[in-house]
Amino acid sequence: MAVLAVNTFRKDSREKINPLIRGLAVRTLGCIGIESVLDHLVEPLRESMSDEDPYVRKTAALCVAKIFEISPVRGEDFIPKLTDMISDGNGMVVSNAIAAFSDIQNYKANVITMTPEILHKLLNAIPECSEWGRVFILDFLA
Repeated sequence: MAVLAVNTFRKDSREKINPLIRGLAVRTLGCIGIESVLDHLVEPLRESMSDEDPYVRKTAALCVAKIFEISPVRGEDFIPKLTDMISDGNGMVVSNAIAAFSDIQNYKANVITMTPEILHKLLNAIPECSEWGRVFILDFLA
């Protein structure tokens, strides 16, 4: 039954019309929390991190932190793309990427090196974020 459910969520992660369905499918796959499900999560997560809709991208960013909870070794593959998400044009995507980095630092120290370029991007994203997004960014910078 679990395999059937996972396959349904994988199919939903490729839903063409509704980004909410794509985002929720990836979030659900990431929340299952079983290492055997990671094989089924990797491909949809990669696609979701490059999705055209910011809701899907911000959800995918948080899903990377969930992968690190399950298997830090498997999560390493997503660090470069998560770093690229700091340059995203949507403030919510940026703040969720930073929230993911904050969680990942519990499993791996020095996961990201602060550069003037990254600092500038984070400061520029603050006005576009929600209050919680601002808290994540400012906490990360502190």
